[in-house]
Amino acid sequence: MKKKNRGFVFIETIITVVVLSTSLLYLYSSYSSIISREETRLYYDDPAYIYRTNYVRRFLESYTDIERIKSYAFDNSYVITIGPSFDSMFTDAQLTDNMGSSMENMFNNFNINQMLLVDSNFLNDCDGSDDDSSKCQTSMNNLSYSINSYLRTLNEIEYSYYLVVEYSEYNEDGKVTKCIPGSDDGCDMYYVSLGI
Repeated sequence: MKKKNRGFVFIETIITVVVLSTSLLYLYSSYSSIISREETRLYYDDPAYIYRTNYVRRFLESYTDIERIKSYAFDNSYVITIGPSFDSMFTDAQLTDNMGSSMENMFNNFNINQMLLVDSNFLNDCDGSDDDSSKCQTSMNNLSYSINSYLRTLNEIEYSYYLVVEYSEYNEDGKVTKCIPGSDDGCDMYYVSLGI
């Protein structure tokens, strides 16, 4: 009789270990998923960077010829990189008022690494599958992996164009400074998009 009880206890122990292991694996999987989403939330659309980007958007709408750029720049690509040196960003009158240097100062003061203007059709037409569209291929070839990953998270299309800003900075002894991705250690990238 004692041998039968030992076998039963052994089987109960195995079942208990399997149930506990399965529960722990489920908890670990859930926890990892939560951490991953939180890390994404931290680097994508953080409120502090949304405020900065809103200032950048207002600057572009007020002092640049952004509407004319929207009308001609998207013939071959859904995504264009804009900045102080972009052709036709400023009119001749604006350049004499040093708007180009104001924008360059904004890039440096706000720690902007890259600024894109994205046609919202990119989000619909280029879904990441093996799309043979040359316009999609051209658009994706000009994007880094991290920006492309960020653009894949955008799913609400309320505007025709989006301003996407990539910030690069690191915190050194409480002082946040601009950094160069890939060159500087501890360089964090933050991404924000606003309709324009």
